[in-house]
Amino acid sequence: MELLFNYIDGVDNFLNDQWLKILLLFNHDDRLMFTFGTSLVHTVSFLIGNLFYMYVDCTGKPAWMLKYKIQKDKHFPVEPRRFFWCCAVVLFNEILSCVLIYLSYPIMKYTGMSCDQPVPQLWKMYLLYMGFGYLNDASFFFLHRLMHHPSIYKYCHKMHHEWIAPISIAAVYSHPIDHIFANFVPYFIGPILLGSHLSLVWWWIAIAQIDTCGHHSNYHLPFLSSPQYHNYHHVK
Repeated sequence: MELLFNYIDGVDNFLNDQWLKILLLFNHDDRLMFTFGTSLVHTVSFLIGNLFYMYVDCTGKPAWMLKYKIQKDKHFPVEPRRFFWCCAVVLFNEILSCVLIYLSYPIMKYTGMSCDQPVPQLWKMYLLYMGFGYLNDASFFFLHRLMHHPSIYKYCHKMHHEWIAPISIAAVYSHPIDHIFANFVPYFIGPILLGSHLSLVWWWIAIAQIDTCGHHSNYHLPFLSSPQYHNYHHVK
């Protein structure tokens, strides 16, 4: 048990050392760290979550990936014109996300976001991360249901369902209003309501982004969460 505690202390010390380097890089400017740093994490993690899937969908290679494809007969290979239009919409929504991140800084500070040292201990980060997950799922469920209301669906959320067999990058192929309420708000509702150290906000966004891309990928890979239900939802 002592060995375990020593290991955890070592990890905590390592994380604090790395965070100090980031603080020095941003000259301890909280606003710059949150706006630029969070936008960078948001964008880079989305790219990481998509690049491999995009390559497979456009080239059909490597061939071994195709056996994990759920809907094999739709949108494959991806039509170039449709793919580039999807990328254009996604680029707009990524820019919109960066603007929203900038605007949310005062709210995040008001609700207790910290950027300084020390980084929270691992057990605290784990509990907060679990809280972020629950709040994300709950808020997404209700907001997503709202977007499917007949009086709203045809104006906003219908655009997202143009992809009957979704591809990973289409995770944020959506109307701007849909993107704000069904994509952005669920990601940030946890950090806003629970308060958090910025380092955990970054980890949360990165993991959530990559997971969302996987859920829209149309590939059920071993050891990863299944996108089968989400595919069924798009077919409906």
